[in-house]
Amino acid sequence: MCDSTTSLQLLRLLSGVYLKILRDDLGFVIYGERFVSYQEVQCFRYLQWLGLSIDEMGHEFQVGRWSFDFFPRRKVFWEHHPIYQKSGEDLYRYGKRRRLTLNAFGYSKVSLVVSDIMFKDQWDVCDMMNDYDIDFKEGRVKGDPTICFVRDYGRCWGGYEAGTTQQEAMAETPALFANI
Repeated sequence: MCDSTTSLQLLRLLSGVYLKILRDDLGFVIYGERFVSYQEVQCFRYLQWLGLSIDEMGHEFQVGRWSFDFFPRRKVFWEHHPIYQKSGEDLYRYGKRRRLTLNAFGYSKVSLVVSDIMFKDQWDVCDMMNDYDIDFKEGRVKGDPTICFVRDYGRCWGGYEAGTTQQEAMAETPALFANI
């Protein structure tokens, strides 16, 4: 008979919580796949939690000379690009360049999600994707079918507690911006 600690460890092992993650100067390696950042690992863990296999994730999917972080089930492209905050690159220009690349290679009808949030863990990813009504498993993106920017406006504008949802933050939008 197992004690509760052993049962919890076994449950975590079976649920995939324990991953063998190797780290080197070029990033992280999980199941033979290289991830360039801890942020990308969180995106991987989220897709894994959704039940997608490595093959279904479409990690580092090549389109022309560009690679996209993920192409889950070949239904929605996902670029996670939080580094722009440090580099000063405009996220919207980055997303539009990626959209033009997809269009040029015949993916004009496939949605693109561009996120720039510094995720704490896969649960943070889950919360944000739920806020934006994005379903990578089924390939659904609510709103603009061509490009969806996933941002944490509470963090961008300041003054919001961690964990504030997009709807909560937008509910407090000044009247000047309410109809935009």
